[in-house]
Amino acid sequence: KHTNPSKSLDWKLFRKNIHIYHPIQLSDSDEDKLEQIEAKFDKIIDIPQLCLSPEWRDRLLQISIEFEKTLTPESWYNGKEGLENLKSEFEGKSNSKFCSVDIERILTSSEWQDFLTGLEEEIEAER
Repeated sequence: KHTNPSKSLDWKLFRKNIHIYHPIQLSDSDEDKLEQIEAKFDKIIDIPQLCLSPEWRDRLLQISIEFEKTLTPESWYNGKEGLENLKSEFEGKSNSKFCSVDIERILTSSEWQDFLTGLEEEIEAER
């Protein structure tokens, strides 16, 4: 269903953690409710994220640089395609690849609590 593997993993983690932040009881027979939750999840435009701290990001970059220097010839890492390019690519990816969805922030929001409570009431009425 998802084309972005990260999005698919985010959804799986989100789905797995719903019960931690809301008392809704979902079973395999509640597939239509899960589809409603997934549709709402897919519509989140500005997904809150948890990312590495700047200190950890800098440390990871330094480790990457050390490895590049160890594994590549000096002409490469001092050249145009070398370390400056590595730093640039690292910075570009560090604000997305080193982040995960802030599931707690989403699920504890009043919007999501109200939505899940509404679904919970529907499930109870159907049983």
